[in-house]
Amino acid sequence: MNFVLAAGGLDLLKVNPGLVIWTLITFLIVVFILKAFAWQPILDALDERSATIESDIKKANDMRVESEALLAKYQDSVNSAKDEAIAIINEAKSDAANLRNKMQGETQQELKSMKEQAMRDIELAKAQAVKDLRGHVVEMSVEIAAQILQKQLKKEDLSAFAEQEIDKLKSLNV
Repeated sequence: MNFVLAAGGLDLLKVNPGLVIWTLITFLIVVFILKAFAWQPILDALDERSATIESDIKKANDMRVESEALLAKYQDSVNSAKDEAIAIINEAKSDAANLRNKMQGETQQELKSMKEQAMRDIELAKAQAVKDLRGHVVEMSVEIAAQILQKQLKKEDLSAFAEQEIDKLKSLNV
């Protein structure tokens, strides 16, 4: 700083008319050269850049709208798939319930059929037993008649004996 003051200092606030004119001329020459050679290419480059930016913004907006539409479409597809899955599950549950009911009905029908068959078998066995019993009764009656004829029983003894045998048969038949 001392060096600048010793040399007479710099007077920055003093206006030098020659310097102002030459600065103005130089400025106008630079502006003229820029206008003649560089101004139009710069404006064209800026306009091109502006158009590119606007085009990119438009493309981005178009892509955003398209992506929103695709997202909505995919969400609809997902919701549709969920609804379809729920419908399939409900149908499977319904089919399972129907199958269970059908199987229970068939099982009950089979049990009823088996019970009826067992009852028929019992009735057949009972009928066979009664038939066999009658055969034995007939044999016994024949034996009794033979014994009666051999003993030459009285009428009262014969009646009592017949009553006894009939009571035995009644108790067996029940």
